[in-house]
Amino acid sequence: MTRKLPAISVAIAALLLPILIACNQRPKDGENHLSPAIESKKAVRPRFTQNEVDNQIDPSCMMPLIAGIGDTLHYRGYVLGFCSKECKDDFFKDPVANLRLAKIRKIPTVSRP
Repeated sequence: MTRKLPAISVAIAALLLPILIACNQRPKDGENHLSPAIESKKAVRPRFTQNEVDNQIDPSCMMPLIAGIGDTLHYRGYVLGFCSKECKDDFFKDPVANLRLAKIRKIPTVSRP
């Protein structure tokens, strides 16, 4: 019975040693240790909010801006929000017609020419 005790102790030590070594390692400088889920939430942080723009929907693709604003534009006294730069570029194909579709919430601060 006395010989089994040292053999068990050696086996337990052999199992615990890699765990102890792994737990004591320090991260390298500049290494990112956040989970991908947290990183993706940080990347999706909106640059603009609905309170900063005058329209409720993207006038180019008709998407509600509650889904996110990717770009803005100052046009004829309005601050317009767009879901993406591509939609902002599409706006210029027919800006007068697209402005009518934007569901504007306020009167412009600058007089229109």
